[in-house]
Amino acid sequence: MYAKRNTITVGILLALLLIIGLFWNSRESKKINKLKEKNIELRKQLDGSLEIIQALEAVESEHRVLTEKWNHASKQIIAAEEPSFSLHYLNWIVNKYQIPLEFDFELKNIKNNGDILTFSFLISGEGSYHDLYRLIWFITENPILYKIESFSLKKTRDHDNLLDFSIQIEGFSLVQKLGSGQEFSFDTMKPVVERIQFHDAFKSLYPIQKPTPRSTFVRREIPKVKPKPIDPALIDIERATLQAVANGRAYVKDNKGKLITMKVGDKVRFGILRSINQTKSEIEFVLDKDGSSKTVILAQN
Repeated sequence: MYAKRNTITVGILLALLLIIGLFWNSRESKKINKLKEKNIELRKQLDGSLEIIQALEAVESEHRVLTEKWNHASKQIIAAEEPSFSLHYLNWIVNKYQIPLEFDFELKNIKNNGDILTFSFLISGEGSYHDLYRLIWFITENPILYKIESFSLKKTRDHDNLLDFSIQIEGFSLVQKLGSGQEFSFDTMKPVVERIQFHDAFKSLYPIQKPTPRSTFVRREIPKVKPKPIDPALIDIERATLQAVANGRAYVKDNKGKLITMKVGDKVRFGILRSINQTKSEIEFVLDKDGSSKTVILAQN
C-alpha cells in the first residue's frame, strides 16, 4: 500500500516537473524567436547603414574631385558695378539658357577687402528641380567667380512638381582696375586668380547675334489735351535703360546711374508702367506728354 502511494506521488511530481519544463521551454522558445527576429531586423538595419556609408563615401569622394576641379578652374573677377551687374548676369543666364525660373534678388551685405569687393546676395523663388540645378551648374561652370554658400529646398504647397528654393551666393568685384602686368593675389582663393577681365556691366558677356532692329519708341497719336505738371521726383523713363526683368518686377537704371525696382502701375514722369513682359525682357509705359499720349517700350539690350 505504501509502495503504491509512493509511486502515485512520484508520478504526480514527475507530471508537475514535465508541465513546468514544457512551460519554461515554451517561454524560452518565444524569447529565442523574438531575439532571432530582432537579430534579423538589426542585420537589415546594419546592411542599410553599410549601404548608406558606402554611398556617403562615394559622394564625399566625388565632392573632393569636384572641389579640386573647381579650385583649379580658370575664373575671372569682373570690375563692375554691384549689385546691378550680378542681377543682370543672373538674368542673362536664365534667358540665354532658357531656364524658366522666377526669383527675387536681395543684397545681404558688401565688404571692402582692399582691392576686392566681396558681396553676398540671396536669390529665392520657385521652379523645378531640374531647372534649379541647371542654374547652379551654369553659375559654377561659367568663368566669372561666384561661390554657392548655401541653398535650401522645400516642396511648394500648390504644385507637386515645383520647389521653393533659396540660394545664398558670394561674389567678388574689383574696386579698381589693375594695370597691364600688375600682379594680383587673394589669400582666400585657391589657386590665385589667373586672369582678370574688365567688362561693361550691362553688355552681353558673350557674342550674340544682333536682333532684327526694331523701334524702341512707338508713338500713337490721340487728340491733344492739356499737359500735366512735371513731378521732378519721378524717373524720366525716356532717359533710362532696362537692366533686368524678374518675378514680375523690372529693374531700371535712370540717367544718374540709380537702380530702381518697378512694378506694374508705378508712376514715372508723364505716365505709368503699364505692363512687364518677362518672356521678351521688355516693359511698356504710357506717357501723357505735350498734350498727346504715347507708348514707350524699353527692351533689355
